[in-house]
Amino acid sequence: MGKISTSSTYLAIAGYSVCSSTLLLANKVAIAVLPHPSTISFIQIVMTIFAVFVLKRAGISVDQLEWSKIKVYIIYVSAFVAAIYANMQALSQSNVETVIVFRSCCPIAVSLIEYLFMGRAWPSVRSSVSLLLVAVGAVAYCLSDSEFELNGFKAFSWVSLYFALITFEMTYGKKLTSTVKMHSVWGPVLYTNVLAVFPMFMFAYFSGEFEGLREHLLELPLSGLLVIVFSCVVATLIGYTGWYCRGLVSAATYTLVGVVKKFITLLLNVMVWDKHASSVGLSAVCLCLLAGTFYQEAPLIADAKTHDTEDKS
Repeated sequence: MGKISTSSTYLAIAGYSVCSSTLLLANKVAIAVLPHPSTISFIQIVMTIFAVFVLKRAGISVDQLEWSKIKVYIIYVSAFVAAIYANMQALSQSNVETVIVFRSCCPIAVSLIEYLFMGRAWPSVRSSVSLLLVAVGAVAYCLSDSEFELNGFKAFSWVSLYFALITFEMTYGKKLTSTVKMHSVWGPVLYTNVLAVFPMFMFAYFSGEFEGLREHLLELPLSGLLVIVFSCVVATLIGYTGWYCRGLVSAATYTLVGVVKKFITLLLNVMVWDKHASSVGLSAVCLCLLAGTFYQEAPLIADAKTHDTEDKS
């Protein structure tokens, strides 16, 4: 996946992949035991903030909240919160494979934005073919998915919104890692979650999810509570591994890592969940994700020109 050579980058990608794949499945299970998607996200955000402050008290380096940094993170957090909400709604109304396939189309849009606005070269022929095959697989999935046949494009409204928000979040998030100086990876984790806690609370409130919530929580079995606690732990870990990985690779590569890692999610989903795509749909998903493994990170245009100049000399 691009020219990744350092062990720290490999470890960052592996950690982010495991956490993100696990969280997608954990959220699906959590929604099944507590059908309040915004409330679950709110609980995860609050627990992440609590965990970061505990780490700070324990001596771990965590950046202080500063207004100059808060201002630039507000835009990112707005997309971050909206993407979480759209993702949870998509998971509650469709299957995990649907979310995976729409997510797999994001690298194409991110590559285009990087090429037009972020000074990065267009991917090589090999990488372009890789992205094209991802798109072909996505179309094949949509044509075979049962919800698509039943409800048409209406069934994909939330995942379509999720696609647009993730594309913006990935590119703007990469810009933040290069323009906003942070002394610790826990800094971006703290900023995003502190700024996201109130909007997510409002999402849950206006969705009417707090009505009868106390009774729902009291009726939850121990296994249900453990699932929610587990999702909170993974949500905290994905915050750290995600920002760490994002700082080491391009926006397109980071986005594509988020696609390829869904292999793990897909395998876990097949083993423990009873709502799947058809065999044709699953084959299309595999095409999307396998094609993504052939992608190579495009260099910055300035670096590419320097490399060409050195080769000619």
